[in-house]
Amino acid sequence: MRLLKIMHSRLGTGKAAKTALKCTAGLQIAKLMPTTTEQLLDNVVKTIHARGLNYGHPITNHKRTAELWSAYLGYPIQPNEVAVCMALVKISRQAEDAAHLDNYEDAIAYLTIAKSITDAMQDDSDDWK
Repeated sequence: MRLLKIMHSRLGTGKAAKTALKCTAGLQIAKLMPTTTEQLLDNVVKTIHARGLNYGHPITNHKRTAELWSAYLGYPIQPNEVAVCMALVKISRQAEDAAHLDNYEDAIAYLTIAKSITDAMQDDSDDWK
């Protein structure tokens, strides 16, 4: 609001000044009201952090799941591939209900986790093995 008053005092009351003030006011309102995409990504980050507090780094669970899948399928599956496959499950579910927000959030989260696991797997410490 202070910015709007300053702009008004410097720009005057002409048509260009009013247009500039409307644009600035719109930008300020946009900052207060997150877009659907921003809300979606914010929910994903919050969920990943909450799960991390409960379960620790996702590589532990995904490594265990990869071992189970590998034994069942008879060929090796990597921990990051588990997360990618889980994202594909969520993407597949979109065919049933494209408006269901949970599937979008989960697919994005699993792809983010896949990247995190890939980074951990490439870490020189090899703590994940």
